[in-house]
Amino acid sequence: MEAQAYFDAEADRLAKAWLSKFEAQIHALSDDRKESYRQIIEMSTEPQDMGLVKPEARYEATKVREKDEVKSLPVWDRHLLCDQAGTYPAEFKSTWEPMVVEAESKRNGFLFWYRNPSQPGQSSLGIAYEKAGHYRIVRPDFLFFAEQDGMPVVDLIDPHGLHLDDALPKLQGLALYAGNHMNFFRRIESIAQVKGKLRTLDLKRQDVRAAISAAQDAEVLFSSGLADDYQ
Repeated sequence: MEAQAYFDAEADRLAKAWLSKFEAQIHALSDDRKESYRQIIEMSTEPQDMGLVKPEARYEATKVREKDEVKSLPVWDRHLLCDQAGTYPAEFKSTWEPMVVEAESKRNGFLFWYRNPSQPGQSSLGIAYEKAGHYRIVRPDFLFFAEQDGMPVVDLIDPHGLHLDDALPKLQGLALYAGNHMNFFRRIESIAQVKGKLRTLDLKRQDVRAAISAAQDAEVLFSSGLADDYQ
């Protein structure tokens, strides 16, 4: 038993060292070859950073059956992936997620948006969080791309439901990710609806992340002075 633990630890240490040393070379490989390294990284017992691959295509439903009627899904403009007409079909989980897309699309410099896939894959951003001693993955809903001072920037925006029992652990995972990756994003915000009003937490603020880390209830955070009304 002692030998097994030793070899597991040494293999993990060596793999991390090699992946760090050859990060640039791995990043320059084709998507197919990078997938082999992704599978190795996913064997780690602890969460590891993995680069995203630019999506090239995606199958999306365009219609949904409601009782005995088939209805077309609403379509949206300026999504990263679109059909020949420049539109993207999407059915949202809540009534206020479309409000977020519309609000972000009206901001100065907006270019396009990306609905982060809920399924694991090379083009889906997954963020680790811990619940009951086990690591799980939350996949933020949206990435919004814009141009600022002639350079492309990206905003990570996650509408955050408060009704589930993992709402706080997910928020804490997002906050921890924000603290370690804030230089990759212009904005990192979590949005929730509290008493009929959309509220947002700026996860790039150190005081907000500290409060999230020590919190016992997610709704209290969104109701507090740390949060702002979402506009």
